[in-house]
Amino acid sequence: MPAWAEWITNILIVIVMLGVLISIHEAGHLATAKAFNVYCFEYSIGMGPKLFSFKRKKGETIFSVRAIPFGGYVMMYGERGAVPDGVEEPPIERSLNSIRKWKKCIVLVAGVTLNFILGLVLIYIGDSACPMYYSGIRGVVENDTILTVNLDSSYDMPTLAYLETIKKSEYKAEDYLVSMPSYTSDSGDSLMLLSWNANLYNANGELINPETTYVVAYVPSTLVDKHGLGDSIYVFPGTTEKVPASLQELGVDRIPIMRDADGNLNVLKYDGFTDGVYLDLPLRFIPKQVGREGKVAYLENYISGSGDKFRLTIKNKVFTGGGVSINVIKGWHNFQESWQAWAEDVPTACTAIVKGFASLFTPNGWKNVSGIVGITAAMPQIKAAGGARMVFFYAGMISINLAFFNLLPFPGLDGWALLVTAVEGVTRKKIPQKAQTIVSLVGFALLIGLMVLILVKDVISLIV
Repeated sequence: MPAWAEWITNILIVIVMLGVLISIHEAGHLATAKAFNVYCFEYSIGMGPKLFSFKRKKGETIFSVRAIPFGGYVMMYGERGAVPDGVEEPPIERSLNSIRKWKKCIVLVAGVTLNFILGLVLIYIGDSACPMYYSGIRGVVENDTILTVNLDSSYDMPTLAYLETIKKSEYKAEDYLVSMPSYTSDSGDSLMLLSWNANLYNANGELINPETTYVVAYVPSTLVDKHGLGDSIYVFPGTTEKVPASLQELGVDRIPIMRDADGNLNVLKYDGFTDGVYLDLPLRFIPKQVGREGKVAYLENYISGSGDKFRLTIKNKVFTGGGVSINVIKGWHNFQESWQAWAEDVPTACTAIVKGFASLFTPNGWKNVSGIVGITAAMPQIKAAGGARMVFFYAGMISINLAFFNLLPFPGLDGWALLVTAVEGVTRKKIPQKAQTIVSLVGFALLIGLMVLILVKDVISLIV
């Protein structure tokens, strides 16, 4: 697909995704308001100029679509204290402020409740109805035999990758997997160690940086398309300190120094080397047998080494793959596996939201905040990490994020209106409508300003 077509597709995906999330949110407000006989003037998807609208016969609510597809609202009688032009003012008992406080609270929380439920549903759709793209297979090795095998769908932590083609190999590529022990650092970074005793040589075969032994790790550039091994490796300086016992059992005698003193990724920069600099990569093979649904059923006869070394050579400041390509492994969850994956993914989504919010109070936290431009720019990486399943997971996480965000007691959000209602219920005193309107308008203006700042930040990040 051409780059421009990919961008258009990603923009449409984001517009539809946000449109659905916002529509569901506002539908929650509308449904509960009508259930309590609150008069609703308009249900709008989008903001700004009206594109089209309709009103059912004998209906009282106008359903409209507006030009800016990022936002929406339900205009309820009494919420803003104004009646649209040309509409007869309804009876006062149909005002949002006239119903019981507990009913008003239900109307206010209905949107975030549906967003949370929608997030759960979207994540389950991804786990049950979409193919799972596997980065490899995680196995327990004992006495040169794979005892237990689990497919690994983690984008950044593969353990075994299927080799489609291997040059100068005595093995048939379609019959073997290559072993890659997994390593997770104290900071939570996860890598697969392709080699932990690598050296760099120049074009004449002379050792470069003899004082440093490197660790080569595999980080897939995509799971949904085959890719060259050279496109998916990181090279780190290695250390023999704190080698986990589980890796020592697999013969790993050093681990990568993944981050420098400033916390930055400590990847070897290839632009400082001339073309022809290379490293030899020994790969270990395991015979595979494929079971039903294309999944690897079991592996045996673990092979410690092939005797061959696959040479990765720097050309144009990147490593070429030495003839090794990583093919696509995919399959579908059955009913039980779908629920198990869902039970793991939901806490992951919720935890990510909490961590993201907490990071806003750190010096570099705002770097991770993204708006519509940032979400669109991230879409290619999201799809590469697992296709449609990851898109559904990402949409579900955003939906849950919207629920969490809207519950914050900030003027202009549902959480603020809920707080005002709770205070009025406890004190039994009405907060002046004028004061509520002023505070809400100020909060809304601040939210718009924040959205503009995030938009500018995302655009600058793409340019720089």
